[in-house]
Amino acid sequence: MKKPVYLDYHSTTPCDPAVLEAMLPYFGAEKFGNPGAKSHAHGRRAAATLEEAKEKIGALIGAGGESITLTSGATESNNLALLGLAAKATGRKEIVMSAIEHNCVSNTAEYLSKHGFSLRIVPVTKDGFVQPEELKRYVSDKTLVVCLITASHEIGTIQPLKEAAKIAHAAGALLHSDATQAAGKIPLNVNELDIDLLSYSAHKLYGPAGVGALYVRQKPPVAIDRILFGGEQQRLRPGTVPLALAVGFGEACRIAGAGMERNSKRLADMSALLLNNLQEKIPGLGVNGGTPRLPGLLNIRLPQVNAQDIMLELADDLCMSTGAACASAQRKPSPILKAIGLSDQEVDASLRLTLGRSTTEEEVLFAAEALASGVRKLSKKAA
Repeated sequence: MKKPVYLDYHSTTPCDPAVLEAMLPYFGAEKFGNPGAKSHAHGRRAAATLEEAKEKIGALIGAGGESITLTSGATESNNLALLGLAAKATGRKEIVMSAIEHNCVSNTAEYLSKHGFSLRIVPVTKDGFVQPEELKRYVSDKTLVVCLITASHEIGTIQPLKEAAKIAHAAGALLHSDATQAAGKIPLNVNELDIDLLSYSAHKLYGPAGVGALYVRQKPPVAIDRILFGGEQQRLRPGTVPLALAVGFGEACRIAGAGMERNSKRLADMSALLLNNLQEKIPGLGVNGGTPRLPGLLNIRLPQVNAQDIMLELADDLCMSTGAACASAQRKPSPILKAIGLSDQEVDASLRLTLGRSTTEEEVLFAAEALASGVRKLSKKAA
């Protein structure tokens, strides 16, 4: 077994070997080309390849390729969704979002709240769920868009998107969902869920970093504008599309869709094994967030031990996190964990453990024993 054992797959994933193999020809002379240069053979071939990739990317969420705008990642996709809607907004100047959105959604919404929009934040239960009846209280005829994350990036709780869509649409508003952690892990169909806009990213599902997507419903059309300016390579985004990354994203989506049922069951079984062993070995261990949650994600609360201390103690053995990688430089308590009612001390004692396709039973059992040993050692020091 190779150490340290990687337990941070919701931060990023390695490229699947098949994804690397699919991308490589587009980096070299064999298949390179600019999809926008359709006046010659290389460009036309590249354009056809790009359309094929977008079809695969859309298929993962039940959408056609024409509804997909490729971006640099989900952070840009979320910015494009909110800022692009705001640019076209007329009478509706209100944004409603859950208290557990990723900071690329919440920070963008807060920016808009300083530029003519009002912001309403919907609380969640102690288990980390938005309640439809509670959401209904916050949505009005002034609401432009409701933002509800598909599944929490920190505690994994899967949100009631279909009910949220009904509430938003009944008020004449749109529904945007950040599916960055959920895409490829659980079934998603934008038509069945009636979602208007949805964001996701390649590097969370064994694709390359640096490319993501924004789905925008085509019929009836969503009033959204571009926020960057330049060429007409994509309707909502200028700039040369990175063909190799698009190909890799498409292949990653194809693989994720094909293996979703098998991988999800395996991740759920591995998570259960990890949690059972942790609860046996660490009396008083808590779990943040209820079910249903994403397979492979556990957010645990250690008894009387600081999470930063245990990560340092086990740095040679385990790769773990206290939350989103995007917020790792911040020293303030996680707003997600605060939103479910945890004290600052409980937040400081919380660890996010995320498993991947290649996580083995040996690694899970080793991680449980290492964490238990680390907790015992640090508890003795503190006594």
